[in-house]
Amino acid sequence: MTTLRCSIAIVTATLTAFLAVPGMNAQAPGVATRPTIIAKLIDPDRKAAGGGATVEVTTSGIELTDPAMSNEKPVPGQGHLHYQVDKGPIIATPVAKLSFHELVPGAHTILVVLAGTDHKPLGPQQQLTVPIPVQTQKAGY
Repeated sequence: MTTLRCSIAIVTATLTAFLAVPGMNAQAPGVATRPTIIAKLIDPDRKAAGGGATVEVTTSGIELTDPAMSNEKPVPGQGHLHYQVDKGPIIATPVAKLSFHELVPGAHTILVVLAGTDHKPLGPQQQLTVPIPVQTQKAGY
């Protein structure tokens, strides 16, 4: 095998091994991975029957951290989640699973937004609809 062929074989083997390592990618240095979120309701029918909802969020391309740790200044690659039920207050937290209780009957919208450590939206967001049924009570005798 010639020196050139040997060098090509080594480079090919090295790149193949590099790409096979979980969590590694061949992205150019300095190019940020675009963060993503997937929000879903956990056991939605049972929770809704009890007047509640539990949201679980999966993220990629970002580390969920408490914004207070960076004095709420932007830190590349870090962020947290903003949860909002209907048009209510925003809950800012690094927690990826959050439950809501005592929701009144009717349709509710839960908005989940990925935000930077400075609380500015990073783009990804997801909206979930939670239908809370009217509770029927048995007549007491």
